[in-house]
Order: sequence, then structure tokens, then C-alpha cells
Amino acid sequence: MWGEANSEFAVAWLSRLPIRRWENHRLPVLDKTLLELDVGVHLFATHLSAGQTKADEPHRNEETAAILRELGDGPCILVGDFNAVHPQDEIGDPPPDELLDHVSREPIARILAAGFTDCYRGLHADRGWTYLAWHPWARLDYVFTRGLDASRCDVVESDASDHFAVVAELS
Repeated sequence: MWGEANSEFAVAWLSRLPIRRWENHRLPVLDKTLLELDVGVHLFATHLSAGQTKADEPHRNEETAAILRELGDGPCILVGDFNAVHPQDEIGDPPPDELLDHVSREPIARILAAGFTDCYRGLHADRGWTYLAWHPWARLDYVFTRGLDASRCDVVESDASDHFAVVAELS
């Protein structure tokens, strides 16, 4: 399933499981979109707005609030590039061309406060950096669950994208 976004970028799901229902939540506040699949559990994929300045943070927080309202309170999985770092995670040294003057943490703090588990951090103490693939220095990509447990969650190093992938198995 492919979800058209509010910009030139989109998000997608690939599923081996039969899809019962799908919906593209193209919320006006999102730079991209929130794509939902129901495969017996509700799966949501998104990509929060980019930007590495303090001025970018309020919009990313608005996107996060809108997504959390859309998800409701039931069990679900939320994945994507959140362009934010876990509140307790360290970062490395970005490459010189990354114009970094702010590290976004609030979106992840809000997701965790809404009862979600960061699957990677729940199973690993190491960095798990996913960005940049050719110069890893931060973890921006996540698999979050609420009401479900991950038995495995790993970062897959590859040069297929500018980010490493994160894969999880749920039990």
C-alpha cells in the first residue's frame, strides 16, 4: 500500500499478511502522511518533517500530537522516520555538511508518554544509529508498539537508503 503525501514524498507498507483495511490519513498538519493498515493489528507508518533547527521543532511536535490523536488508545504499531532522537540517547558527530543546531527529542518523548514502547531500546543498550547510512551519528528511525511486545528489533545496515532500516518481530 502506498500513501500519497502532502509533499512530493510518500510512505508505503509491504505486507505478506492479508490486508483487511487500509487508510491514508493525509492530515493537513503533516508534511507527509500517516498510512494505516489493518492486518489483524493496526500498523501505522509516517515520516515527520525534517529540519535541524530549533525553529523546526514546534511543527514536528504538532505533527506528533495529530498522529497520536489519530491512533487512539488501542494496541498498534507505529513506525517511521521521526527526525528526532530518543530523550536518553546519545548522538555522535554529524558530518560537516549537516547543519545541525538543534537535536529534536520532544516528539519521541511524547510518543513514549502516550504508552508506546521503543522496540529497539527495549531490547538493546547500544546506539542503534540509523542516520546517515554512510556516516551514522543518530537514531531517527523507530518501531514503536503499544499493547504488543517485540521479540526482536534490529538495525539493518545497508547502502540502499540514506538511513539504515529497522526491522522487528512481534510476539
